[in-house]
Amino acid sequence: MATYSVQQVANKTGLTTYTVRYYHDHGLLPFVQRDKNNNRVFSDSDIEWLEMITCLRSTGMPIDQIKNYTDLVVEGENTVPERYQIMLNQQKRTVNEIKELQQHLATIKYKVDHYAEIMENHEPDSFEPSNIRDKENLKTEAK
Repeated sequence: MATYSVQQVANKTGLTTYTVRYYHDHGLLPFVQRDKNNNRVFSDSDIEWLEMITCLRSTGMPIDQIKNYTDLVVEGENTVPERYQIMLNQQKRTVNEIKELQQHLATIKYKVDHYAEIMENHEPDSFEPSNIRDKENLKTEAK
């Protein structure tokens, strides 16, 4: 079985050594062992735990909820329904966040296309406040 130091785990996961230690110190890595010098010794399984924690954090789950989930895993099979509900709720939140981001992306894409058209046609940006004022002034003068 391969084992890794905090630094090696940080290099493998892209996390900082501080973050790896923080997660361990807060009980999110319940199976990490210690060597004879009391240094943390991580396994491939511990790295999988870190990847799960990173996933949950990246999708907005707070540390205390991840800790609750971890405690349920350690508690055993009888907690599967509760763990299922936690993951189902996180899935729903993530799907909603993706939908929101897709809407934001559509708005940004619209603006990118808009600016590309302006540059291609060498015309002023009709959404610029000064251009809007100029158009309003022209309308006022025409009356």
